[in-house]
Amino acid sequence: MDYDLNEQQAEVLNGLEQLIQSITIEPPHEGVFVAWGADLDAKVAEAGYYDIVAAGLDLIDGALVVERLSQLPLSVEAAISVLIAPVTGLELPRPFAIASGSALAPARFLPVAKTLLVDQDNQLFAIEVDQANVETIDTLFAYPYGKLKSLDGVKMTPMNVPVADFHRRWRISMAAEAGGLMKSALDLVIQHVTDRRAFGRPIGSFQAVQHRLVMAAEVTEGVRWLGMRAAWSDDDADAALAATYVQDSIPKFCTDLHQFCGAMGLTLEFPLHYYTYRLRALLGELGGGSGQARATTALNWGAAA
Repeated sequence: MDYDLNEQQAEVLNGLEQLIQSITIEPPHEGVFVAWGADLDAKVAEAGYYDIVAAGLDLIDGALVVERLSQLPLSVEAAISVLIAPVTGLELPRPFAIASGSALAPARFLPVAKTLLVDQDNQLFAIEVDQANVETIDTLFAYPYGKLKSLDGVKMTPMNVPVADFHRRWRISMAAEAGGLMKSALDLVIQHVTDRRAFGRPIGSFQAVQHRLVMAAEVTEGVRWLGMRAAWSDDDADAALAATYVQDSIPKFCTDLHQFCGAMGLTLEFPLHYYTYRLRALLGELGGGSGQARATTALNWGAAA
């Protein structure tokens, strides 16, 4: 399934592509790393791409931007800025981080963030981040991770937005990110099994590998189209279904792709982990897979569930 971009979408993506091509994108090669594209993030912000939904463009335009940026081996803080921040009703400085359950919970992008958005027991707050109060957490997830050291003296500004709206946009952002990450991961593995040979023939020529690659491609397309449908409709049930499918699919998708690459797939010199580890980071977002499944059930069947 595919569709033609409309004129506005094509213009947005063409401009973004030109910007991406103008920047040298080289991920780190360390054992414990943060694949944070500070220069890329700054230039995308300067060009106004993080503000396109807030400026009045369609939500699906924003999802396309997030998807494209997620295909890169360096992470930038796109999804929160583009898809979630506009619904808060507040003028807040970016980059953003987002935490669920507690303001003291570990959060993606917190070591580089100026604003932390918090969903604490369905109460929504925004916190101006003082980097002196941030403890950096070393992970292999490629995103910069951190947590607040203390809430002493921290001002928690309530967000005047329905929790359902905030959660819907969060779920749409997860699907948009995952769609881009899965595409790049799958493209990389397809190239690997095309080039790598065993028993005198490319690995990708074996039927068992082909079958599982087709399944991975099916998952990638499913994530993309469920996410784009949710961005098009901006509907709670569509968003919950997309996020449920994302978080349910990630473990097997990542395991299969690494297995196709053999021992090479377990090394940090092979770039697959820049995508699969970021995918695994999404597993913990907004209550995890069980939280999304409960939301999907409630939104589709209500009391009958």
